[in-house]
Amino acid sequence: METINSSPPTPYRVEDHYTPRQIKFNYQMGVINGVLYIFGASLLDPTLVLVAFLSNFTQSSLILGMVVPILQAGWSLPQLWVSGIVQNQPKKIKLYRLATYVRIAAWTILALTMNLVREPTLLLVLFFITFTISSLASGLAGLPFMELVSKTVPSRRRGEMFAWRLGLGGILGVAGGFFVRWILSPQSPFPYPNGYGILAIGNVIFASIGLLFYNQVQEVADTHVLPRQPVTAQLKEGLTIFDKNRNFRNFLLFQVLMIFSGVAVPFFAVYVQQHLGGDKSWVGIYLIITAISNLLANLLFGRISRRISNQVVLRWATLSGFMMSLWVLALLWFAGPLQISPDWASLLLAPAFIFNSFRQTGISVSGNSTLLSISPPNSRAVMVGFSQTLIGTTLIITGFSGGLVDWLGLPWLVLMTAATNLPAFWLVRKIHEGNQ
Repeated sequence: METINSSPPTPYRVEDHYTPRQIKFNYQMGVINGVLYIFGASLLDPTLVLVAFLSNFTQSSLILGMVVPILQAGWSLPQLWVSGIVQNQPKKIKLYRLATYVRIAAWTILALTMNLVREPTLLLVLFFITFTISSLASGLAGLPFMELVSKTVPSRRRGEMFAWRLGLGGILGVAGGFFVRWILSPQSPFPYPNGYGILAIGNVIFASIGLLFYNQVQEVADTHVLPRQPVTAQLKEGLTIFDKNRNFRNFLLFQVLMIFSGVAVPFFAVYVQQHLGGDKSWVGIYLIITAISNLLANLLFGRISRRISNQVVLRWATLSGFMMSLWVLALLWFAGPLQISPDWASLLLAPAFIFNSFRQTGISVSGNSTLLSISPPNSRAVMVGFSQTLIGTTLIITGFSGGLVDWLGLPWLVLMTAATNLPAFWLVRKIHEGNQ
């Protein structure tokens, strides 16, 4: 029977509610889910594959720049709204399963669009409609997923679990990168744009299987649940916590700055192709480099997260973002005066994706773990929901970064991203993990 208890008498410990066998099974489901989902997503990488695909139908940097923000904001924005529902559910897996079926349906329609539609305007309209639906459905699953991880995986092993998800997914991503390079190359038996359509089908298959695996998680129903709240009440409570909890506030401001530090990444490869003569087959090579870098970063950061702290990982992620921006700035400013050839320009861009992998991986491994650690069980739903909605709002704003590229040029946008890492590095030193 459900009861309302806003102040549990003792801190929540996973080991008190699940057997070692259940903990192991749920941990494994989390890893398998992540590996398959990440591999499927790598075949349709938004910053490389999708932007390259859409660049054949539009030259608007504003439109191309919306791909990544829609994907990431779709994950983040719905979570505050759904938090009032999630906190009233004894079992969160039910909501996760519902979102699973919506996501699979949207991915299928997206793949059909990329395979069958050829008229540019119609393709762009259908693409962004289905892409937005699938992204929002991911957001509906986001908070239940975070709650399930918090309920079923011991706090000391969460960073490690995220590292395994990303690391093993990165191993498969290496193979996926070679496949992408081959299928998009001039030697491919699948002429443009059929190669992109095949990649979309691969994304549907592997990502869907990954979600269905996590549907099998064994969850114990909560004995204490909070009353269902409207989104306005959740927003008010989230603002109150943001105002009074300095640790939470520092973490969210850090997350916002790190989002701005990566807004230029989707334009790197496109800029080299359009302005420096780079070949599009390098997209596959960048994916391979990204996959290998993700693997190495996960091995390193997973170990640091478990043995030292998540804060150290976030520091390294911030430094990597700063180095990425400086490297790209140097390439963009000196490529012309030094008369760098297209092949050399494409090659010299590769380290930027290495730095970006360490930046993104560090945030992925330790960002969620830190958020769960600083969020007490009775406030977790609203804190996670509020943080993700703030992040989603920020991502929508970054969607207009393409307009800045058209107005000021990519070098100025990259310079701005470099500047955001400086206050981010100052903030991360003030974040302290909880004891949850």
